[in-house]
Amino acid sequence: MITVTSESVRGRGQGFAPPRIACLGTHGGHAGGAAIAMERVAAGLRCRGAAVDVVTRDTVCPEPLPPERRLRRIVKHSRSDVSNTMFTTDWPAWDVTAHPAVAAADVVNLHWVAGFVGAESIRRIVTTGTPVVWTLHDMRPFTGGCHYASGCAGFTVGCRSCPQVCPRLAAAPARSHGRSRRRLRGLPLTFVTPSRWLAGELGRSSLHDPRCHAIHVIPNGIDLDRYAPATDRPAARRRLGLPEQGLAILLGSVSLDERRKGAREAAAAISAMLAHRRNLGADGPDPFVITYGGGEIAIDGLEVRHLGLLDEQGVIAAVHASDVHLTMTREDNLPNTVMEAMACGVPVVAANVGGLPEMVTDGDDGWLVPRDDAAAAGSILARLAADPAAVVAAARRSRHRAVTDWDSRLVGERYLKLMSALPRHRPTSISSSGLRPLGLTPAAAAVLASRAIARGPRRRLRRLGLLLS
Repeated sequence: MITVTSESVRGRGQGFAPPRIACLGTHGGHAGGAAIAMERVAAGLRCRGAAVDVVTRDTVCPEPLPPERRLRRIVKHSRSDVSNTMFTTDWPAWDVTAHPAVAAADVVNLHWVAGFVGAESIRRIVTTGTPVVWTLHDMRPFTGGCHYASGCAGFTVGCRSCPQVCPRLAAAPARSHGRSRRRLRGLPLTFVTPSRWLAGELGRSSLHDPRCHAIHVIPNGIDLDRYAPATDRPAARRRLGLPEQGLAILLGSVSLDERRKGAREAAAAISAMLAHRRNLGADGPDPFVITYGGGEIAIDGLEVRHLGLLDEQGVIAAVHASDVHLTMTREDNLPNTVMEAMACGVPVVAANVGGLPEMVTDGDDGWLVPRDDAAAAGSILARLAADPAAVVAAARRSRHRAVTDWDSRLVGERYLKLMSALPRHRPTSISSSGLRPLGLTPAAAAVLASRAIARGPRRRLRRLGLLLS
């Protein structure tokens, strides 16, 4: 059963004590979209009085283990050309039950935990009696390795013959998926997905156990005081050395080189916009493009200002200098970039994929186009360049959408209501000797890895990845 959680916790009696929560993620801070989303959930919970500890892999084991580095290289060089989105194995996985924050928690809230918390880690947390709420940020928790499936439905039947790795390693994801399924089946787990799209994908996966796995939909939140409309857009452009006139189109991503994010399709859409304007003999200031993130985009006949990798304040400055945010992502959950733009009153032109239709109402607070339809996106951009009033009207509605649905304080209330209703029974002690990687000890893993180096990639992957967890 999939539940869209929207009720408030207001009105509880004065004796209500919020639970103590441990949020677990591989990375924290501004290290990526999932890390940002986790920090925002934690902030929303704190705003509602909950005591929240954030525990990351970086604090447990900052440096990768020697066999882990080798495993990463093997996976990197064994990918097919289907996708260049991240692909991870189910090892390393750490036993975190003895971490002080986890041991003291009333609820453990997992987030993006690849390379940190695996299925066996989760089983051990559950056996201590602590409820687990797992917030999904992509598809990895229910696949054999891919973070986005690129149209493959293998996760519904066990990830056999994975198309994202080379044929000699195609069986490895099925083994990984099978282990996770066996370890999570029967466990009382509560999944939270930010979008109904991701909830649906989880629900049809073969890992999902409808007898004891609950699915709730709670969107990510955002600080609406920090992400607010610009008070002086021309001044924001001057500070970045940008033209004060003309439609400013923003493209942003952690990696513009990741094909899933659709940078090539976005460039084609902007080229289509230029062709529309030439055909119509449009006058007025020329549009220009602002980009940020890893990689760059070149568009013939148009100025592109690339701002590089930005911290949070830099992202806000880029959004404040923009009129429209363009994303032609080909597969996505609930992109932070879209939420950030709309919270700042910058409407979005987006591909109608994944969770995007749940964020953008076509023709109201933004515009949706079919996946990969650069011509349709270009036509909309050309129209917006000629009609500033339409952009202003959509901007007001974009901000209203953010205030209504994504206020981090409201999101904190939704999480708190869900977590407060979970049953909890703690044992008298936790049987754990301390934080450690599951599977072989680091020393034994290093010996095994050194013995495997002379063999082919298939044997190495099996020894390092399939036998360690």
